[in-house]
Amino acid sequence: MSQEQKPFSGTVVRVEPDGFGIVEFDNAIGANTHGVFSTAISTTLPFPAMKPGVHVSGTAEVSNRDLAAVKTIKLD
Repeated sequence: MSQEQKPFSGTVVRVEPDGFGIVEFDNAIGANTHGVFSTAISTTLPFPAMKPGVHVSGTAEVSNRDLAAVKTIKLD
């Protein structure tokens, strides 16, 4: 079952060496104020340039859970 994907913009708040990270959205999308990205769930990920404080935009799968799944992400 596919979730609806929506555009977002936000700030990276966490990046782990294994490719996991969290984005705080500028504006909530659905019930989600944060999104999670990783090398496993994201289709585009400019990982070498990702660090806390960087502003990004992209698309995320919206859900009624606490975190959205970030599908695409690019540096602004």
